[in-house]
Amino acid sequence: MSRLARFGTFGALTAATLALAACEQTPPPSPDDRGFIPGGDYALVGMDGATVPLRNMTLTIAETTVSGRGPCNGYGAKNNAELPLVQLSPLQTTNVPCGKNATIENRFFQVLQSATEMEYYGGVLKVKSPQTWLIFERGVTGTQDQVTALDQARAGQ
Repeated sequence: MSRLARFGTFGALTAATLALAACEQTPPPSPDDRGFIPGGDYALVGMDGATVPLRNMTLTIAETTVSGRGPCNGYGAKNNAELPLVQLSPLQTTNVPCGKNATIENRFFQVLQSATEMEYYGGVLKVKSPQTWLIFERGVTGTQDQVTALDQARAGQ
């Protein structure tokens, strides 16, 4: 068999394999898929172009709501848009006095309240507002709960 004939057979087999692969059914979307934004828990790692001092601010994404914790207060809101777009109803917070963490918590709530869209790529969630981005990593660890409790205890000092 000539060299050209062998290449032609190989090329035909490759093309057939690629054609069959293109016909494979794609799996149905996960119930956690929210417009390519995976639902679940996230921890804030960056805000206003800088890292945050502690991983004690969280975001939980559900079908039509967001919720979570700041350093001192829990919060929740309804998303009136379909993800990845964001249009939150007014944040409902627990209104616990926050001491030294009030500035960062208020900024976090302000940016989250003004958010317009979300973007998820490589395990990182970006929540975009007109002023800046909130950067989250997927998952909330048990140590974050401990840091939050310790930080809350220090907030009144």
